[in-house]
Amino acid sequence: MPAPNEPQVRFKGNLFARPDYFTTDVMLGATRTPSGSRVCALTSDFLLGFRDAVIYECGDAYRSVMKNCGRRWGKEFARRFDKEMAGFYQSAVKDLAAGVVHACLADAFAAHGWGTLSIDLSECEVGVLQATISNSVMPALVMESDRPSDHLMCGLLASLFTHFSGTELDAVQTECASCGASASRFLVGSPTRIAALAEWLETQEKSPSHEVALNRLLGNSPRKTEHHHHNGVPTTTH
Repeated sequence: MPAPNEPQVRFKGNLFARPDYFTTDVMLGATRTPSGSRVCALTSDFLLGFRDAVIYECGDAYRSVMKNCGRRWGKEFARRFDKEMAGFYQSAVKDLAAGVVHACLADAFAAHGWGTLSIDLSECEVGVLQATISNSVMPALVMESDRPSDHLMCGLLASLFTHFSGTELDAVQTECASCGASASRFLVGSPTRIAALAEWLETQEKSPSHEVALNRLLGNSPRKTEHHHHNGVPTTTH
């Protein structure tokens, strides 16, 4: 992030709310963004069918497969987000204030119909970031599950914050609307710590609350570690 005494680019408004953000060529059957990226609109039936097909083909491994799909999706989205933000602000994303980046990410999620994104940096100093997505797509379709079902978004967030931080991060979902929670909630941190937390969550007969999962993750936090931040995303130097 820029040094405190350097001018920062201020929030210019909702890039993704422009009337021409999505343009459709009826003859070609293609919808594109201003950067030229092609957009695919998927129906609820398709999403459920895709999930069912992955479960049929992969069995118990379907959660990992769906998360990996989300990772690939998140990597491509991050690149597109960088390109569109640079064109709109005439500045690289890494040079923008964290608040501007977070607001624009939330606008992008809403515009694409992925839900309402909010980011909590209160534990950023110990290398943990929290994310909440209200009205996320998949949990709205998969109801009454005994485990979180937002695997695609979990993978997307892992790739997204890996991209912004410049270091490998992972994400785990702690709460889900399909399990009766008010929203999908996630924890993002180093792959080792997230993997340990995910393994512990799998052993629990009933999914613990987000706060319980967060406290367990913080209990394993290397608090004497030196932390750095890039656009409000934690990175760690051991």
